[in-house]
Parts: sequence; C-alpha cells; structure tokens
Amino acid sequence: MTNKRDKLNKDPGRGSPAKKTRKNLANAAPTPPLAGAPSSVPEEATEVAQGLRKTNHGVIFQLKLLMLFLIRGIRAGHAFRLGTEMEDIGGKFDDIIFQYEVDDGGKRQVNRYLQAKHKQDESTKITAGQLFNETEGDFSLLKYFSSYCGILSRGDDIQDCIICTNIGFNSDNLLKKGIQLITVNTDDEMFKFRRHPVARYKIKIAPGHAFWGKLRQVNVEEPATKLKRNATDNEINSFFDKLVFVVNTPNEVHLGNLLTEEVGEYYELNKADFQSDFILRNMLDWFKLKKSEFLTSKQGQQILQQGKQKLTSLRMTSVSINYQTKLQETIEFNAAAIDEMKEKLKTLLDSPNKIERIRTAFPKRTAVKVSAALKTLEKFKRDDSYLMSSSKGLNTTSASDKDAFKLEHQLLVVVCEDGHAEHNSYYENLIGDKQTRLTNKKVIILCHDGVGTRDDLKFTQLSENCMEKLLDKEVSFQGTVQTVRDVIGKRNREEVIDDNSMEELLVGKKVVNIPLHDFVPAFDEELYIEREIILPFDDTFFDELVDETDCTRDELLGKLRVTVENNIEWFVDDREKQELWQKIKKMFEKRRQSTDSAWLDNSIPEKDLKPLEEWKNRVVVVSDVAGTGKSTMLSNYYRKMRNEKPKNWIIKMDLVDHIGALRQFNSDKVDQQVEAIKFFIANIPNVEESPFAQSLLRHKMQTGDGIVVMLDGFDEIDIQCQDKCISLIKAISLTNLNALYITTRPHLNGKLQDSLFQLAYTLRDFSQEDQINYLSGYWKKQLKVNADAEVRSIATSIVEHLSKSLKGNERYFIGIPLQCHIVADCFESQVDDIIQNGCKLNALLKDLDSNLNLDTLYGRLFKKKREIYRQEKAKVQQVDNHILHNSLEDHMECLEIYLRDLAVKTIVSDQTHIDCLLGKSNESAATIEKQYKKREEGSVCFGLLTLNRKGEFQFLHRTYAEYLMANYLYGGFRLDEDLRNKLLNEKPTRELIGSEILVGLQYQGVQLFIDCMLHEMVNHEEWRTITDPMPKSELPENFTHLTNDFYRVFIEKGSQENALTVAIKRYHANIFELFSRFVDSTLDKSKIQQLMNPLFNKPEDFFQTSLGPNFLTFFYERNRGGLQRLIDWHDGAETNNILLMITAIHGYAPELKFHDSRLSQEENKIFVSQLLDFMIKHHKTEPDEEPSQHMTPLRERWSNSIFYNWYKILIFFVSHKYYESLLKPLFLHVLHTAGESAIVSIVVRAFAFDVFKQTEVETLSNVLREMELTDVLIQLPMKMFVSAPELLQWVYDYHEQSNICTWVQQENSRMALLRNMTFKADTKEVQNILKKVAQDVRSNVPETKKMAGEIVHYMTYRSGSNPYTLPYMAALCGREEMFRVMLQFVKDVVPNEELHKLLISRNGFLHGAFWDAMEIGEIEMLQLIVKAVKEIMGPESQLTLVKSMRSAIVKHSHLINILAKTMTEDDSSGFKYFNNFIFHDERKVATLESIDEQYLHKSISAEGRENWMKRLSDGAIKIPEIFICTLSKGLLEKFNDEELTCFLKVITSKSGQTSRSVSKWAKLVRGLCKARLAFGYEHRLELIFECISNKLGTRTVKELILCDNGEIVEWVALRGYTHILDAMIAALPPADREQIRQRQANNTHQKEFDKFLSEISIDWDKPLSYSDTVQIIHDCLKNGNKEQLSKFANSATFVYYIQENKFSVWNTLADTIFANGDGTTGRRRGRKSFVELMAEKLDAESIKILLLHDIGEGAFLIRLMLWEGTRSVWNVLDLLPADLRELLDIYVKKNGPDIVQGIFFSSATEKLIAKMRKLGRIYSINILQFYLDYGNEEQLALFMDTITASHWNASAKRSMWGSASLHRFRFDIAIFVFLESVCEKLGKDAVKKLMLHKDKDELSIVIVYALRKNCLDIYTTILTLLDEGGRIEVSQLVDHVLSNADIKRHGDKLKAKWCEVKKKMTVVENDSSLQANKN
Repeated sequence: MTNKRDKLNKDPGRGSPAKKTRKNLANAAPTPPLAGAPSSVPEEATEVAQGLRKTNHGVIFQLKLLMLFLIRGIRAGHAFRLGTEMEDIGGKFDDIIFQYEVDDGGKRQVNRYLQAKHKQDESTKITAGQLFNETEGDFSLLKYFSSYCGILSRGDDIQDCIICTNIGFNSDNLLKKGIQLITVNTDDEMFKFRRHPVARYKIKIAPGHAFWGKLRQVNVEEPATKLKRNATDNEINSFFDKLVFVVNTPNEVHLGNLLTEEVGEYYELNKADFQSDFILRNMLDWFKLKKSEFLTSKQGQQILQQGKQKLTSLRMTSVSINYQTKLQETIEFNAAAIDEMKEKLKTLLDSPNKIERIRTAFPKRTAVKVSAALKTLEKFKRDDSYLMSSSKGLNTTSASDKDAFKLEHQLLVVVCEDGHAEHNSYYENLIGDKQTRLTNKKVIILCHDGVGTRDDLKFTQLSENCMEKLLDKEVSFQGTVQTVRDVIGKRNREEVIDDNSMEELLVGKKVVNIPLHDFVPAFDEELYIEREIILPFDDTFFDELVDETDCTRDELLGKLRVTVENNIEWFVDDREKQELWQKIKKMFEKRRQSTDSAWLDNSIPEKDLKPLEEWKNRVVVVSDVAGTGKSTMLSNYYRKMRNEKPKNWIIKMDLVDHIGALRQFNSDKVDQQVEAIKFFIANIPNVEESPFAQSLLRHKMQTGDGIVVMLDGFDEIDIQCQDKCISLIKAISLTNLNALYITTRPHLNGKLQDSLFQLAYTLRDFSQEDQINYLSGYWKKQLKVNADAEVRSIATSIVEHLSKSLKGNERYFIGIPLQCHIVADCFESQVDDIIQNGCKLNALLKDLDSNLNLDTLYGRLFKKKREIYRQEKAKVQQVDNHILHNSLEDHMECLEIYLRDLAVKTIVSDQTHIDCLLGKSNESAATIEKQYKKREEGSVCFGLLTLNRKGEFQFLHRTYAEYLMANYLYGGFRLDEDLRNKLLNEKPTRELIGSEILVGLQYQGVQLFIDCMLHEMVNHEEWRTITDPMPKSELPENFTHLTNDFYRVFIEKGSQENALTVAIKRYHANIFELFSRFVDSTLDKSKIQQLMNPLFNKPEDFFQTSLGPNFLTFFYERNRGGLQRLIDWHDGAETNNILLMITAIHGYAPELKFHDSRLSQEENKIFVSQLLDFMIKHHKTEPDEEPSQHMTPLRERWSNSIFYNWYKILIFFVSHKYYESLLKPLFLHVLHTAGESAIVSIVVRAFAFDVFKQTEVETLSNVLREMELTDVLIQLPMKMFVSAPELLQWVYDYHEQSNICTWVQQENSRMALLRNMTFKADTKEVQNILKKVAQDVRSNVPETKKMAGEIVHYMTYRSGSNPYTLPYMAALCGREEMFRVMLQFVKDVVPNEELHKLLISRNGFLHGAFWDAMEIGEIEMLQLIVKAVKEIMGPESQLTLVKSMRSAIVKHSHLINILAKTMTEDDSSGFKYFNNFIFHDERKVATLESIDEQYLHKSISAEGRENWMKRLSDGAIKIPEIFICTLSKGLLEKFNDEELTCFLKVITSKSGQTSRSVSKWAKLVRGLCKARLAFGYEHRLELIFECISNKLGTRTVKELILCDNGEIVEWVALRGYTHILDAMIAALPPADREQIRQRQANNTHQKEFDKFLSEISIDWDKPLSYSDTVQIIHDCLKNGNKEQLSKFANSATFVYYIQENKFSVWNTLADTIFANGDGTTGRRRGRKSFVELMAEKLDAESIKILLLHDIGEGAFLIRLMLWEGTRSVWNVLDLLPADLRELLDIYVKKNGPDIVQGIFFSSATEKLIAKMRKLGRIYSINILQFYLDYGNEEQLALFMDTITASHWNASAKRSMWGSASLHRFRFDIAIFVFLESVCEKLGKDAVKKLMLHKDKDELSIVIVYALRKNCLDIYTTILTLLDEGGRIEVSQLVDHVLSNADIKRHGDKLKAKWCEVKKKMTVVENDSSLQANKN
C-alpha cells in the first residue's frame, strides 16, 4: 500500500498534489464553509483559499460524505459507528467506515466501507484502463480487492464496499474491455439525493478474463497462521458482489448545498447555512485527530444537538447585543467608572461562586457599565463572548435556549429591571451540572437585593457627552423654564443629581415641574409700600448684656454674636444658652416696657432683611398684630427673591393649609434633619413624584445653596400643631438653609422666641407719608380719575386731621396697613363725590371720626361690600321692585350665612366645636353641597374671598373671619331679645363660648372684636339697670346660665384661666365689665375669688415679669373702677388669697406709669390711695397690735426684695407736691411689711436714681420725724442732706451721739466742740482745736498722745461707725478754708507713707468725697478737693489721688476738663502730672474724646508732640476698639495738622527692627478685627479716614492704609473681615483701590501661604490662636490654585525639629482645633469643614497624607473621630472616593486596637476620666464609641468592666461611663446612639447593666439622671433597647429610688416625670403590639 501520509504532506505549491491525511488537515487552514454559508475569510486571503480548494477538494468531499452518513444514519435511527482514515480496518476503503446494528431476529453489526474520489473535472469518465490499473490509481480494482480480502479475512459482516465519485463510467470503453455494469436497483438511503439522481453499479468481469488472473495473484494472509496465499475465485466473486460504484454523485459544492437543505430539514429551518457549517467544522475537528477514533451515533447526535444549541446561542447573542445597544442609547459612562466596574468584575469572575450579584438601585444603568467594563477584559472583548438578558426576557426564553447557555457562553449577565431577582437555585439550573457546564461558568445578577458587590450610579461617572446632555435638560422651576445646569449651578452637581435624579432626567417622559410653592396670594405691587423693620437690639444692648452677665466682651463674644440684622448666633451648649437667653429676655422686656423708646429707632429697611447668600440657618421671627402686613411682606420677599435669583428655591407655606401634615410630623425620630426634609418633600406640590426635585431640595437644605423657607400664620394653627411646627423649625435648623421666616401674632411671640432663642422683629406702622401714599395710590387706581393732586390733597387732609384729633396710641389706627386699606375702601365713594361732585371734605372727616374703631370700621366695610353686591344683583334682575327686594334679601341672608359659617370654620379647628356653634343640618349631603356651592358662588362677588392652593375659598385676611365670628357670638349677648340669637340657649355652646372662645389664645382676634362690639352695650343705661347689683336685679336667664357654666367648667377642669382673668390680661375692658357684672349678680364672693386667683398664683413671677401687662396696669389704664370691685371681692377673704393679692400688688405697683398717665392728679391719687388703704387695712386693726396673719408670711418670705422697685413710687410722690400726703401711708405700709431697713433701702435707691432737691429732702425728713422714724433718717446717706445744711447737722449730730466710741468719751468735750465748730463754719476755732491735737500727737505723755492719735484716726479713716469724716463734711458743705485747715493738719500729723495710703485707700478720708462729688454733680466740691490737695500736699499727692479714682473718671469722662483745669491752673508744670494721669492707665485714653482743645494742645505741647503721640499709641494698641471709638468721636478732629501728622507718623512706623515687626497701625487694626465685634467699627474707620482726608488729603489716608507695604490690608482680606476691608478700600483713590483688588486677586493667597509655611517654625513653642492657624489653612485650601494645592499636603505635613521636638503645620492645626475644652458649635463646624474642603479641593493622595499624618499625637483622622464621633466622621468621609475610604477604613481597623489600648488600658485612667469630665459629654461618648467600634475581641470582652470600673477623680470615685453619661451638660440623643451600638454589639443585657450602673449614689444612675434633665423622650427611646424583663427591672429600680432616695432638692418633679415616662412607654408598647398583630 502506498504511504498516503507522505504524499499528502508534499508542498501543494510545487505541483505535486497533496493527498489528504489527518496530519496535513490538522496543520492546514480552516476548511472553507459549505456552499452558501457566509465566509469569514478576508478578501486578501481569497487566492490562498482557492489554492487550498484545488488541493483539498477531495478532503472536503470526503468530509461532506462523512457528514452525509452521520446525518442520514441518525435520521434512520441506526446505532452506528462512523470511522475514517482507519487503514488498518478498511484498507483502501478507509474514507468512510460505517458500522451499524441490524436487528433481524438477532442483533448483528453490519459494515459498509467507502472510498471517495472527487474530481474537479466532472467531464472525465472512469475507463477500463483505470479499473485495471496496477499502480494504485484512484479506481484500481487490484488495490481495492487486496483491501477487501483483508476485511474479509477478519470475518466482518460486509454490506458493501463503495467507491463513491462525482464522475461516471465510460461504458463503451468498459464494454470493449469486458467489463459489464450491473445497475443496483435496491434503495440506499445514504445516496438518495433530491433533484440529483445517483447511479449505483456493480461490475461483472467474466472468470476467463485475463484480469481474473491478476486478481488470483493477490496475496491473502491467513489470520490464524499469518501465512500468505493467493486469492480464490470465491473471494473474487464475493468482491464483485460487495463492490458498489456510486457514480455521478453531487460534487463537493453541490453536495454542500444538499447537505444544508438536509440539515435545515433536521433543524426545521429554511436556511441552515450556519448549522451545516457548524456540523462540518465539528466533523473536521474529529477528522483532524491524530489518532483515528470512531464517531458514535450518540456523539453524532450530540454534534447535531450542539448545532441546535449553537443556533440558540447565536440567537441569544443577537438578542443580547440588541438589548445592550438599546440600553446604551440612554447613558454612557466615563473611563474611570468603567475601570472601577472592571475591578469589581475581576473579583466576581475570579471567585469560586458560580452565582454572583451586583446590588444596584438601577440595574439597567449598571448593565451599561458592566457591558463597557467587560469589553476591557481580554476574555470578553467580543460581543458574543457573553450573554446579557433582562430577567423578564430570560423567564420567557425556551428551555432549549437556556440549555444552549450551559454549553456555549461562560458568562450570563441577568438584568433584573424590576430589581427583583430569583433564588440562586434558579440560576444554577442555567449553568448545568458539572458534566455539562463549562469551566468557570458564571451568572452575574444585577438587582436591588443581596449582600454582594454594590454599584452606585453617580453623576461623576457619566461621560462628558452624557453629562452635557443631562445638564441641558429643561425643567420647570418655580414658574420659569431653566436647564438643569442653571438650577443646580456649577458646584456639587454630583450631590444634586443622584441616581434617582439621573434616571428621571435621562429617561423621564415628562418635563420635571417644580411649581410655585403653596398659595402665594396676589398683592398689588403698585400699591405695596416697603416697610421698616424694628430691630430688637441697638448698639448699646451688647454692652448692657456684658454688664448683666459679668463677662468680658471677648468672653461673651465667644458665647454668642449678634449680627448687623440682629440675629443671634450661638456658640454654647443648651444649658448656657438658656441662661443667657433668660438674661436677654429680661433686658428686652425691660426696654419694651420702659418709657424710653429710643431703642425703637433702631430699624432697617425691609429689603435688608431679605436673605443674603452668606446667611446660614438664619431664623427670622416676624411678630406683630393683625393687619400689619406680615404675610404681604413675605409675599413681597417671595416675588423679589424669585425674580432676582430664579435658581434659589423659595418655599412659602401657609401653615393653616398644612395642619394635617403638621400633626403627622414625627418629632420623636432620631434624625430630625431627615424628617424635616421629608416633610417638605411630602408637602410641596410635585416634589414627592420627582426624584430630581427631592434631591435638589435635599441638597439645598443640607448645603444652604440658595433655599429659603417661609412659614406664615403660626398663630392660626392649634396648640398641637404649634408644638409640631416648633419641632419642625428646630429640625429645619439642623439643615443648612439660608433663612427661615415665620410670622405670628404677638400672643405667641414668646413661645417662638423661647423655642428658637431669637428675638422677634416687628414692623413699623405706616408713617404719615406712607398713609398718604397708600390712600392716594389706592383711590387713584380705583377711581381712575385724572386728578392726582386733588386725590393726594384729600389723603393728606385725612391723615393730618387724624394725627391731630386722635390721641396717644390711637394715632396709629390707620398706621396698620390693613386698617389703612379698609379706610381707603370704605371711603372710596365719598372721595369720588368730592372729586366729581364737589362735595365737602368736612363731611368725610366727620364721618371718619365716628368710624375709627375696629367694630365700626369692619362693619362699614362689610356693609359696603353688601351694598355693592346688592346693586350689581339688581341690575341683572328686571322684575317687580317688591319681588326683587324680597328675593335679594333672601339671597343676601343666604350669603351672609355662608360667610358666617366659613368664618367659624376658618377660626375653629375642632369639628365638634363647629357643630356646636353652627348646628348640624338635617339635609342630605347632596343638598348641602348644592346650597354650599350656590352660596359660595355668590360670596365670591363680595370681594372678601380668594382661592387657596387646594382650590378652596378662604378669606383674604383672617381678621375678616374673626370679625364675622365675633359678630355672630356678639348676637348672643345683645340686650334686645328681638336681636339676640339663640347661641346661649344650649349648655354646650355656653360652655364653649365662656370657657374656650373667650379664653383661648387662638381666639384673640375674635376676643378683640367682641370687646369692641360690647363697648356701646356695657356703657348703655339699660345695661347698668339690668346688672346693677344694688339692688340686685335678675339677669336674663341665659346670662345667669352662662356665668354658672363657665364657673363650673373652670372648677372642674382645674383651669388656670377663665374669661375674667383673660379679659384682664389682654386688656379687654368691655368683656371684663360684662363678666364682672355677671359674677356680681350670680356668684358669691368666695367663688369670685376662686375665679380671680389665677392672677396671683405665681408670686415669684411678680418681681421678674412686673414690667409686662398685669391686672394692676389693666385697672390703672383701662378700668379704674374695676380695682375697687376687685378689692370688694376680696374683703374678708382667706389669708392665702389676701397674701397672694398683696404680693402681686407689691410686684406690679412700682411699674405703673404715673409720669405718663392720662389720669388727672386726683384720679391718680384715688387709685394709689385705694391700693395703700387695702394693704394697710390688713396690717393691723389697732396701733399696738402685731402684724396681721395676712402679712406675717409675706414678711418672712419677701422682706429683702418685695420693695426693691418701690423707689419709683417714692420719687413720684416726693417730686409732686400734690402727693405728699401719700408719703405717710406709703412709709407706714413699708414699715409694717418689711421694717425700717426697707424704708432706708427705698430712699437710698430713690436718691441714687433722682437727686432730691432741698424741699424734697426736707419734706421727706419731716414725714419721717413725724412718724418718729429717726433711726431711718440717720441711716440715710449724708450726701443726700448737702442741699439742706440744717438737716445735715441734725443728722450728723444724732449719728455721732448714737455711735460715739468709748475711746472719745474722755475727750467728749473736745470732739463735740470740733464737730460743732465744723457745722458752725467756725474755721478759726477748728484750726485752734486741731493745733492742740497736733501738739498732743507729739506729747511725751502716753495717754495724751494716744488720745490725740485716736482723734487723728477718727479724722482720717472712714469706717462703719464713722462713715463721714469731718474733712469730708467740710468739703461736702463747700467750706474751702476749713477743708484746707483740716488737710494741712492731716499732712502735718500723718507720716508720708501713711498719707499716700490714705489717698488711695477706699477707707481714706477723701475717697467717699471724690466719688460723691461726681455722683451728685458737685463740681465745686471736686475742684475744691483736687486744688486743695495740690496746694497743701503737692502735685504728686494730687496725682496719686486722681489715679486712685480711675474707674470714676472713666465713667464720668466729661469731668476730664475739670481735672485738666484744676491740675494745671496757675501752674505750667501741671500738664506733666495731667499727662501722667491720662497715660497711667490705657483705659483713661477714652476720656480724651471729651477733652477741650485748649487742654489737649497744652497737654501735647508740655510732653512734646512725638513723645505724647508715642504714649497715646502705646495705650491704644491695648484697647483697639475703645481707641478707634475715641479717635472717631472727636479726638482726631481736635488735633491740628502738625499733631495729626505726628500721630500718623508714630502709628505707621514699625515697632521693632526685625523683619517680622509691624506698625502700631497694623497692631491696632488686627486688635480691632480680633475683637470680632458685630456693630459699627467699620463706620468708625470711615470717620477716621474722612477726617484725615479733610485735614491732610487723600494721599495721607493712602499712606496710612498701605503702610507695612499693604500687608495689613492683605491680612484683613485673608481673614474675611470684609466690613473692615471695604472701609479701607473705599477710602483709597480709585486707582489704588483697583490696584489693591488686583493685588489681592493675584498674590494674596500665594504670599500668605508661602509666608505661613516658611515662617511657621518661628516662636513655635507659643500656641497659635485658633483664628490664625485655622483661618490661614482654611483660606489656603479654599482659594489656593491647582499648583499650590498640589504641594499643600507635603508642605503642611513637613516635619520640623525645633528644640528636639517634632512640629508640622498640619499638626499645629490639629492641636488648635482639638484644643482641650473646646466643644463649641463653631469649632465643631470648623473641624468638619476642613474635611469637606479637603474632599472638594485635594486629590485622594493628598487627603490620605493629611488625614493619616501623625508625629506622635495621633493621626488627624483618629483625633477627629475621638472628637466628632466615628459615625459623624464617616458621614463626612462619604465625600471622599470609595477607594480612599476603604484605605482609611483599613487604617483605622488596623490601628484601632492599639489606640484603644493606649487610651483605656494605660496607667493614666484617672487622667482620662478627668479629661472626660472637663471636655464634656460629646467627647466622652465619642471615645467610648471608638472603643466599641474598633476594639478587638479581647478588648471588647473587657469593655463593660473597663468603662464601669470606678477610679478616684479628685475627692470622688468615678467611672468612664459615669463621666460620660452624668456630665453637667444636657443629656441628649448621643447617649441613645451609643447605647444602641452597645445593644448591637454586646446585647440587651449590656445596655441594662449600663442603665442600672451608679457611680456614687442612686441619683447618679443614668436613667434617673435623664429624668432630672427632663429628657423624657430620649429616656423612653432608650427603654426600647431592652427586652420586657429588662424594662421591668429598670422600672422597679426607678420606683425604688424615687421612693427611698433623698430627692428633696428635686421636689416631686422627678416622680411626675417618671409617671409621664410610664405613660409614654405604655403607648410605645401598645403601638408595638398593634404593629406585631398587623404583621
């Protein structure tokens, strides 16, 4: 046999045909596809392909025949084996060996052998020569016979041996050569071809043919013996029987087409090119195996099945590609996002899990990211290398398609578009079992759930094009169409456009619509008048608060700051804030009630209260009475802000429209900020439906990026909603909105102020000019007349007339805008008559006078509206007048009923109360609705209604509803039975009116109108007749029932208010008159006293709140007769009632405004006499009796303070002769109530506030002497009697006689003589006596010397028994010569050292005289003393004396000129001492603002200009703010040009020689800035610059400002002192101004940054101030350019070694912002802001360097966590990239245990506890939280023991837990968060242990401490962390503690709070049970 392999491996390119072998096929190029199948061969390979076809066509033919046998064998159902190239089996018939089983009674294997011969030239024919060929030709019978014999010898069951070819026989040639063709007619399924008949032949050659001989010579080997022999004839006959020629078969191309059809039939496809090619390729792979193997039918079936699966796979691949393409149309990601996903996919693909999940909120968008990332992986670069399908599409895929995945693709990505994924088992079935599935086959599921890899959709991940497309998307924002780019601005886009927002903006079908928020009522812009806002503070308020708090100015500025707009910024914890707030409130209330109204002048224009961009969390409370324009002002703000800054979000809510939402607001949630945002999301139209709107709102509220909230009508919602609203506001304040406005009426002002710690603003009423403008503007617009001047003239006349005719507060009647509008509306027709018809103005003015009260004005308005409507209705109804009249009246009645009902429903929120007032209708709902609609339509025409945001009608102003409701209620009180309605007929209605409506705060407007309406009735004679109790007449029955009902309800409910007391408190005189008559006629006195007791039930408040309205001021100002009625009601009352009433009178009486009263002197006197008589009546019944039982408790409790302010009454009585007769009863009352000391106290305080004249002193003294109160008289200050010398001597003598000491008894005559001579002004005799004493001082007789020394001591030292020395008396009386004599005596007898002490000592003989001289304005006395001291004792002594009086002189700076004159008079050297006096204490520099120019110039001249200016500037830099004021207030103006030039030279020269030295001007400005004052210093600088410019020119100003090379300007700019900077720049010439700005823009930050980094090592051991370090680094981060910031981290963390210590800039910053004891809100915000700035400005590597920088004191990140808490820090770190966060997390987890070990397990535990107690609860809880979060298992096991172990701290034992939870600061939510963490990590038992832990006593248990701090809600929440058993145990412990512990100092409050907690816990448990049952 020829070696076919050798021939086949010959190079086909060299002319030798290569024969087919497995080897050359294995190395050959891929077989071309079947005919008709698409080719993947490139065009340039065409020639090569054709060459291969020429050489390999036979192989292709063979392969296709193999494929034919395979397919048809399978279709025939044979179990077969198919072999090829098995020469050892088939010999030359080895192209196809087909072995199959036949079952014809027994199974046997039948074999078919085939040799394929393909010819490209099909015209050739097989000839006899080819058959007889003996050289192994293609058709050589000899070689085939030889192979046949070998097959036969094996005993194979041979069906046939086939030679298959695509050519035919040359039959003629064969016949000639003796070869006969015999057609085979039996069917052979293998060779039946449609449309191509095939011939099968056997050949027959006669045995005698010569060829038989050749056949017989063929050697045949015997299988058994291996011996060879010749072939037999039988074998030859058998050969010709089995040999079959299959000729004229389809060529290989045609055969390919036929096979494709056949494959199509198998797969049931019209076109099966791909499947045919697939099978052929599989056959080729089998064919190319190096070792021949049989292909079984089963394997064949698998190939066909794989083809089917391949088809499915391709179809699935196509669907996958189309699906991905569709997804990619919507979104595109950038390279960074794709790389991030690539890393995630690598992890998932490398994991051993077959099913992986990627958790994502948006699977479709993540799918796009996954698709793009897969293409970057080598394995999945091609589109068909994996499948991606939606879960829905996968569910609808056939089972066969799913099976295809098992064999074909290694990766399936399932996109769960709805977010829900099937169980993993579902996806495991897709993979197949271990036998069928491919290695590393994966399913990755993109879904919402799971714990796998997470993918977030972020704006920053989008490609540039996709970002632009999204930013250009249009949205409708508050009425304007804007792009997303416009709305969100340039910064923080990724925060606004979150995943949900992107989804909405990218694929949303609708345009995002954020409409105008809530109903913003239209107002007439043409008529709108900008208002002035009255500020609660003025420039002096802060200074007063400094005095009130005993803080320095700087200390107070560290606690709070008052902005220019009067908003308070707080920097303290709640406890200290509350203390300061109470002081502020007290001061403000005092100002508000004072007669000095100067503070009301402190106002700003309305526009200045409009929010600015720099505003953060500004709360603006606007409080004013009804109709002042609060809502209109908000509407104006809304309109302006929306127009000026359309991208800002302005939310305006009318609270009354959101009552339901407010009630549902959950104020108990831990994260209140989130709850606040949720509230607005739910209550702003369209926002809840729009993720983008939600995200935008959330972002703006969290960042303060242009958001303002306006809440209108706080007073219009009920109490429950008010509390919820306050909780909402507090929650909002946790966000970062720019401003929140809330409006209310004054009665709820305090509630808001106390909750928000902000004082309310009020609106200034319309000025006269405003009134004229509004009236004239309104009439011009309404009347449409061309008579501007005439209209304005009418308006002016009206306003001027009212200003003259009205008195006091009445003048402001039409200053209230709403009332001004009503006046304009009501008198519109009369103004028209004046203009059009020439009517007289006087008639209008007269009409106006009669309508100027609320009742008549509103009544006129409604009457006018009614008449206009009647006229309009009559025009359209042309019917009989009588019929028309009746019809209109009926119609009007219906409309008025509708308006009345709407008014009641507007004011009353409780439906039960509404039904009670209006009654329930028996009509059907449909009928009621129909009637309602009809009335509604008509009522609109009244012009009083408008539509709200819900499309419902409401009143234009709430006061309209209040008037109508009041009018309805008033109808029940009318005297005329025909006019009286039936409201009071029913008991429930009477109770509602008497006990609710006339009492409740929410009904104040109604009460006011009712009070006005009652005025005429209660002053009517008929009313007095009916209600006059003498004799007692019977009231109408309804009134009696009303009185009894409201009394009964008051008693039953235990109320603190009733209609009587409320009428008094709210100054409703007519309601009080009504009900006082009712109770007089119905109730006995004891019941009336019960009703009145609420006025007196808090005696401790009488002295704290006495400035506000009270019952006494009510009677004094509104109802004087009521006082006597009140006194009569309490005649014979119980002791306690009398005591309370008298105590109240003591508190309130001094605040009565006697000086500013409308009462006559007689009326005043009667009123006060009634008070004094009442109180005196209850002192004694007889002169000698002890104080009555009523007064004893009063005297015991209030004796020290009860008369504290009664000096005001005394001043009034003494200064008005008419009231002198009241002095005696006044003193009598004080004497018997509080004793003589109280009288002394009153007189002393009165004298301190108002220096008495001589007659006043004499009157006062005479009364006291008449009352024999001599002891009182002598206790009064001597200076009081200066104006009455006779009294002075009498008092002095009496005093001396009473208190003369034993040591002067022997010298009594000399001492008495000295005193007498002093008062007699006998100077000569005094001089003689003193000479004698001086001699005795030098006497050798000890006794004489001693007595003289004691007299000297008595003369020179003040003491308790000797408060006024004789020299003092001489000076006080102005006896200059005598004073000089005494002064000379003192000088002569007192040693110099002691004399110096006498001059400066507070007990010295001149100290009191000097102070008194200034206090009482006795200038002569002051001059006398100073001049005499200089002349007698010398200028040094004079200087010593005046220096000691520093504080007095600073306080009375106007006295500086007196001192200048006295010290320098007739003595040119006196200015030397005067200058020493001025510059001795820098605080006295302030007095120079008052000095006269003549003294100033002389003072400067005496010192020398330069020296004087140096001394001045040296003091100035110590008190910069005071000095700047002094300069601006006049000192600078007083300098002449030379002095001013010298001054400027001194302050602009540098103070040192080093490079770091700065000028005094720079120090001055820095000091001024660091003072951080809120008010006015930039204005002071402006005045200084203006003065210098006027005197020396602008060039000098420039030189001043730019001295130090302009560095001080840069310093000011860098630290953000914009007001100071603006003042400095504004003073420069324009060119320099621009140069400075340019310099700032170009160089400031670089220079300061470099300077800071280069010079930071200097003086490093001195701690830098917070403002220095933090501000510089903050500004470097904020303003540094990219290049600077790239170097920042390395520069800031560069380590310096100074004095062997490590330092770095960044570590210094850490030391500063983590300073001990500094937990203020400002610093805490600063700490967080650094991380936020770092995230925004620096790259990840720089941030890592900074956060992990540690030179031995802990990394910045760790220190931040210990101060701010781990959770808080991680929330901020969310701003950082994910990979950086992961790195930081690894760092903290790795180092956490070591940090915990160092903090908690070192030997310094006691120090740690001390630090925790010092730094406060927040720090303490945070370090415990760090332990809990980052301790290792071993440390956590010791956690509970560690933090509860007791250690000595000072004198007490403390634990770490006790130090954290029992801190002095307020207990708050931080405790709960910590305990929640403990519960999660260590379990509920650990929480219980901590809650029950006690440090020292049972009151220190944390749960009891929570009760003490009133943290009931937090406490209740904590209890939820325990199981039921734990809660029971805790409850039992608390019960035990409160029953047994010493809780007296906490009173019963703890028990009450505990009861409240129990109730709350019951509710919580019930809610939990209910929820559990529902679930």
